Amino acid sequence: MVSFRRNKNKEAKEEKKDVKTPSKEEKKNTPPTKPPTLDDIPELIEVMLNEKGEKSAAATKKIYELCDVGHKQNRVPMVCSGKYDVLTPLAKCLTQESGDGRHLACLALNNLSIPTENKRVMALGPASKDVIGGLCKVIAEDKQESYLCCICLMNLSFLEASITNILQHSPVEDGKEPIAPLDNPDSLLLVLEKLLTNSPAVPKSGSGKSEGVRWACGLIKNLAKSEENAALIGKTQIPKCVVGNIRATTAPPSRWTSNSLEDFSLFVVLNLAQWPVSNDALMKAQAVNVIKPIMEEGDLQGLKATMASAFLLAEWDDFPEGGAPAAKAVTELMTNIVEKKGKDGQYAYGVFKLYTATKAYRDLALAAAKGDGSEGESNTKVLAVPSSIALCLQIISDLVLSAMDAAEGGSKYVPDAMSAEYCVRAVHAMLPAILQSGEQPRKSIQSEKACGEIGNMLSTYAAISGTSEEAKDHASQAAQKIKDASGTARPVLEIAHDLWSQYRKREGQPLDQFISQERGIEVDESGPLDFLPCASSDSSCAIL
Repeated sequence: MVSFRRNKNKEAKEEKKDVKTPSKEEKKNTPPTKPPTLDDIPELIEVMLNEKGEKSAAATKKIYELCDVGHKQNRVPMVCSGKYDVLTPLAKCLTQESGDGRHLACLALNNLSIPTENKRVMALGPASKDVIGGLCKVIAEDKQESYLCCICLMNLSFLEASITNILQHSPVEDGKEPIAPLDNPDSLLLVLEKLLTNSPAVPKSGSGKSEGVRWACGLIKNLAKSEENAALIGKTQIPKCVVGNIRATTAPPSRWTSNSLEDFSLFVVLNLAQWPVSNDALMKAQAVNVIKPIMEEGDLQGLKATMASAFLLAEWDDFPEGGAPAAKAVTELMTNIVEKKGKDGQYAYGVFKLYTATKAYRDLALAAAKGDGSEGESNTKVLAVPSSIALCLQIISDLVLSAMDAAEGGSKYVPDAMSAEYCVRAVHAMLPAILQSGEQPRKSIQSEKACGEIGNMLSTYAAISGTSEEAKDHASQAAQKIKDASGTARPVLEIAHDLWSQYRKREGQPLDQFISQERGIEVDESGPLDFLPCASSDSSCAIL
């Protein structure tokens, strides 16, 4: 074995000879390299605002170091304490031609955008115009930091209250009239459209361009969650681009990782598909044909493709295996959302909204009913299992109870009005399957009770102020049909009613809330007994 110890020592000694010891004067002019603290921020801000080049970049670097992964505890105080305004100088640094300062500002803004408390200040506060505008400008100029700016905006867009303000950013010169985002080439909406339309059909993985497109799709995924934003996005080429991303991929859906281009693109399709104002653009892009094969996947991607296909009015025959996997996946999602939990390895609680899941269930029910015809039930019975019906009744009745001031008890999860309306429409569509009488028709006290109580609950829902006319009609029709079916045993409805009653009992809700109180009034020759002080004139009761 050859030893290099001696030669290395010799080289080390020679290197030491070449090192010049700093003079006392040089030591005096060299500032100490101590780690920055929060107390240094005012001085650093002064440098960032008034200096350029290396001095500004050095100050920006120290701001970044104050909020890096090792100093997470500083992030909220830096933005929310009211002591410092770090956002304005960081936004100013985004406009620098110097790559170092701009890059460091992007890194700092990304870290600061992570805490929930900071998102509101950064996206809706006094500096929001500068922050969003600076990030948008870097993306528009196609700088190498574009992907970092998309990530930062995506972080901010997890605050749903901010998504309208972010997407509709449309800068104009001071004193000029506002310009609508669709008419302003400098708006974030059209900047994102340009980024996607100008990217290669299959951008090289890991390149700056591919990362920019990927994180832009992640940002659009969040921004498309509101109907107002979806209406704007639907008027651009973005829907066509995201469908193209899915069409162009060579990786099977089972290999798509979380936050991949394909994962983000399918999420965009799902979020746009649920809004009528934007799903026309997806239909024109033939989205159903592209995502239909993905439904066969029994994972998150399959769930997303199933719900998007339902929103895009896919035929019942388009859903694999007679619709059974679709029914199971969407019902499970509804249950998990109501119970405030996710699904291991697929999605966390909060990723999907209840109105998205219930709307998908409604559209599956409508597709199944259309396939069955006016009197059939072979398709709808796949969806109309007792546990699913009970869940729909639970969502509707929780809204009814929350709307009734006099009702005691309540739900831990009070659904939105849209979710209840979608459940009403689903129940209405599945009535032939729900009201099956079984092989041998028979009388059943339990079915009579179930029909009466569920019918009353739907009638009460129809009378709630603010319910849409369409929902009132479907609820009233369903209530009448269910009440009319009380003369015969209805096994499916019976079990669903029992599950619904068990839920209400666990929640401490009143079990007699929807039981009919109509009872006969006994009378004698003196009139209604309820209004007499005594049951008979021979009693010893005294009238006071």
